[in-house]
Amino acid sequence: GERIHDQLPTVEEIHAGTKRDLNRTRSCRNHICRRKIFYIFLVILIIVCLSLSIALIVSRTEDPKDAREKLVQKFLDTVSSSDDLSKDGSPQQFASRWISRHDLLELTVPERKDDNNYRAFITRYAAAVLYFSLGGSEWNDNCHFLSDKGICEWNKQNELVMLGIVCDDNNEPKDITMPSNNMIGTIPTEIGLLTSLEILVFKTNKVSGTLPSEMVNLQNLRGALFSTNELSGSIPAWLGKLSNLEWLSMPNNDFSGSIPNELGSMSMLKWLDFQVNINIVGTIPDTLQNLTHLESIFLSYNNLEGSIPAWIGNFANLSDLRLSNNKLSSSIPNSLSNAAQLHSLFLDDNNLTGDLNVIEGLNNLEYLLVEDNNFEQSLNSDFLASLNKLRVLDASNNKLKGTLPSHLFQMDKLQVLDLHGNQIEGNLPDFPMNNVLEVLALYENSIEGSIPLSISNLKNVTHLDLSTNKLTGVFPASIGDMTSLTYLFMASNEFDAGPIPDYFQNLLSLRELSLKGTSRNGNIPDWIGGFQKLILLDLDNNNLIGAIPETMKDLEELAFLLLNRNQLSGTVPADISLLPKLRILLINENDISGLGSNNDSLNFCDNIVGTREASEIVFTSDCGGSSPVLECTCCTECCGNDDALCNDGSDFLANHDLIWEAGYNRLKFEFSDDITYV
Repeated sequence: GERIHDQLPTVEEIHAGTKRDLNRTRSCRNHICRRKIFYIFLVILIIVCLSLSIALIVSRTEDPKDAREKLVQKFLDTVSSSDDLSKDGSPQQFASRWISRHDLLELTVPERKDDNNYRAFITRYAAAVLYFSLGGSEWNDNCHFLSDKGICEWNKQNELVMLGIVCDDNNEPKDITMPSNNMIGTIPTEIGLLTSLEILVFKTNKVSGTLPSEMVNLQNLRGALFSTNELSGSIPAWLGKLSNLEWLSMPNNDFSGSIPNELGSMSMLKWLDFQVNINIVGTIPDTLQNLTHLESIFLSYNNLEGSIPAWIGNFANLSDLRLSNNKLSSSIPNSLSNAAQLHSLFLDDNNLTGDLNVIEGLNNLEYLLVEDNNFEQSLNSDFLASLNKLRVLDASNNKLKGTLPSHLFQMDKLQVLDLHGNQIEGNLPDFPMNNVLEVLALYENSIEGSIPLSISNLKNVTHLDLSTNKLTGVFPASIGDMTSLTYLFMASNEFDAGPIPDYFQNLLSLRELSLKGTSRNGNIPDWIGGFQKLILLDLDNNNLIGAIPETMKDLEELAFLLLNRNQLSGTVPADISLLPKLRILLINENDISGLGSNNDSLNFCDNIVGTREASEIVFTSDCGGSSPVLECTCCTECCGNDDALCNDGSDFLANHDLIWEAGYNRLKFEFSDDITYV
């Protein structure tokens, strides 16, 4: 038992062992903790290293498009303004971004100007800037701009020309033709990068701003055609440095200031056109006499002053000279007789004086417009007799005197003869057979005598105006044979009293008929309803009696009906109020007693107003004064039996000066400053 007892540990040994075990356990735990901490640290270290490695790899494998964009940006900084490239929304920024990121062709970005791909890249960029600067997304036809094709295929054939870009044999843009294409914006400076351009056509668009001076780099340019846009500013002097330019066409814009002397350096110029830039002022510069190749000079509708230069006749090839609607004065220079090739001479609407003798020798002249000046000339058998090619002669509103020469009606090409507003006297000539003349306007002269029967020899005349002369006698029956007439004005003459001739009923093509103040009496004939094309019927200031014929209801094109100042009676037919285009109805100063059937003026007025705007209607009747003859709630003026003048005492005469700018066709009916219908 003692042996066993001796083998058992003592209390001290047990405590000592426990202490050793505890220390051992603590040591083990500390070791495990240190190992865990180590492993955790190792994992963190690995994660950090991996992250850094990934970041390094990513940084070394940048997006190719980003890299290309940086190269493009660096290169374009050498050809475009840095400000333009960095400006948000600028055409240059859009073009840079497109060629960097969206251009499927992905041309190699050049590093130097002598790189083989330099021109291909720079012209593609410049064409893209042009697209963005002129609103390409809104063009009527984008002509494949910004496609993956080469820019030499950014075009489209239409019926007449190739639209878009056409290249030369070196694949350089040679022509850019974009007429009537809804181009809106400004011409970018980058246009100057297209140095091989020969033709630039942007006519009839909405191109605005000034012409960029960088265009001076286009030394191969032969044609710049920018008519009918919104270009502004002064005419650039640098245009004179474009020594190969042959056609410079800038009409219908907003240029201002004087014509620069430097334009006289464009030694190859054939066509000079700055018409309809009403703020162009000053004189025609003498330096233009150096342009010895000039064939056409168009400077009409400006504010040019001074005289027509004497050197204007020295251009051997001059065929077209247009100086209309300026403030030019003095006489036509004698040197103009040397311009033997001249076929068009437009000097109308100036302050020119003297005579027209210098024109006598211009045998190739086809169009002569000298109206609205102060020319003085005695008409005789030699007046313009040698101008056998003349098609249009308009010398209206001058001081021409004498009698009307018969040889003017023997010119076998003359289509328009307008001599109204002069001081022509004597009788009308005996008219020879003529199948060419279409317009004969002789109103507001002092022509006397009767109209000869031979008037019908003018077989193709559509426009005959003999108003406001001193003609007497009767209307010749032969007028009824002039079935081509669409316009017949005989107003304000001294004809013998008589009815509206029945032979007029053959003139079924008439659109306008004025017999105002021609001493017509009797009834308005029923056959008047057969004039189905009639727009204006003026029978004012005659002695017509009876009722207004019911057949007038058939005149569905009728817009202007002047029956005032007659002795008409009865009521106005109700159906006249239903004429769909009626705008003017004058029935005042008659014996008319009512409107419509059963004198139903309210219904008549409802129809007259109808769908028309009130401001469009002029309707006068005898509904005023102390004893009104009829009731009219829709009349714009009620005339009465007092001393007041109806229609302000105006003759209410429709304007009958048909102008060449409209091809001698009616553009508008102007009865007064306030009453105009287009």
